[in-house]
Amino acid sequence: MPYATKENLVARFGEIEVQSLQAMQSDPKAIENALQDATEEIDSYVGVKYSLPITDIPATFERVACNIARYNLYFQQSTEEVEKRYKNEILYLTRIANGTCTLPILNAKKEVTSEKPQQSPSILPIGASYTGGMFSDDVLDMMPSIHMHSRRSW
Repeated sequence: MPYATKENLVARFGEIEVQSLQAMQSDPKAIENALQDATEEIDSYVGVKYSLPITDIPATFERVACNIARYNLYFQQSTEEVEKRYKNEILYLTRIANGTCTLPILNAKKEVTSEKPQQSPSILPIGASYTGGMFSDDVLDMMPSIHMHSRRSW
């Protein structure tokens, strides 16, 4: 379910602007699609730190979704103000993903939830640092090689 509705867009930006944005589109469902795309973009950032789907949606997500959808609905080129709002929302979402900003998401007991648990080293993303021990030559010799030559022939 999208974090914002067409009515939210109208409340924030006015009926005339929303009608103008719709008039620039060839798809009659363009506004609904833009709001769904905005929701998925938000989830792509938030999902880094929080478990999805988010059941108790923070009010800030409506604002973020409206600004992202508005930016995406501009047919040719957005205004400077629309682009600035979009970039600010992406910066906000990046801060959430990086952990420099948190969300007041409540669980079923109405308690603020914490971030999802850290991943174990066995499933860290590529480029992450492994903090475990080092392998000895004996252990490395037992591992399959991706080279045509054995380790000892180097």
